Amino acid sequence: MSGLAAGKTLVLQNSGGDDLGVSSNGSFSFVTRVDSGVAYTVTVKTQPDGLRCAVSQGAGAVTANVSSVSVRCEALPAAMYTVGGAVVGLASGGGVVLQNNGGEDVSVGGNGGFTFPTAMVAGAGYLVTVKTQPSWQTCTIQNGAGTVSTANVQAVQVSCDALIAPLEGFWVADLCLPMALGHAWTIARQGESQVHVKQMGVAYENGSCSGAFRTWTPSDMGNAVFTKVTSSGPLTAFWGKWPQGNGDYDLAIWTRVGPYLCFLRDNPEWPSTMAEVEARTAGAIAGKACARQR
Repeated sequence: MSGLAAGKTLVLQNSGGDDLGVSSNGSFSFVTRVDSGVAYTVTVKTQPDGLRCAVSQGAGAVTANVSSVSVRCEALPAAMYTVGGAVVGLASGGGVVLQNNGGEDVSVGGNGGFTFPTAMVAGAGYLVTVKTQPSWQTCTIQNGAGTVSTANVQAVQVSCDALIAPLEGFWVADLCLPMALGHAWTIARQGESQVHVKQMGVAYENGSCSGAFRTWTPSDMGNAVFTKVTSSGPLTAFWGKWPQGNGDYDLAIWTRVGPYLCFLRDNPEWPSTMAEVEARTAGAIAGKACARQR
């Protein structure tokens, strides 16, 4: 016997019986003697866990004590499993690059399933992250970390949405006039980098500008077009052009932070850094110059 790992046991048989358990390398002998001239056939009845043992020179006819039977064991290759999942929400023509454990990349060009090509052994950890975001979208990952068990991993979910998605909805200004009048906006996504804006007046039922309100007929403001999106902590800034209703545009920055949407225009001056944007946004929120989603 050779190649048998410590703590492992296999069971040999002679001619379909006379079981013999072997748990160490070296010589072995079946207990039952065989008459001269009788045929023998040594086989493996039970393989040890994680090993594959094979018999050579295991058959013949007895003419004397037989000591030439050889049993050699080798480790089985480790079971290998793949890591993958599905992508949803990816815009047509877009692409996202995913990465596993900070090394292996896979490019995904459409919605549906994906699989990292390199298989992993059971017990290995995986961590799927987004290496490269698609243009004008952001993708997030659910079920992206874990340990490979005894099956292919297919539970990683990659959900993509437009960068301008946080602008969508019905927004009501914090500030209102002494007569309980204010403004509201309906913002709807219009392509990957622009939104359609409608503005309307708001009349509250009480003088404190709280509680129920009604809206006036909205005015179509056209599309606000953005050229870039940047973030700093919880604040996201949308840089672009603000429609004025008459076909003209003003340069503007919209900021989204927490429940607030703030419209920062180029008055008194155009912010050029995120620090300036953060300061202007904080001032706008304090001055009730921002809107909240309803």
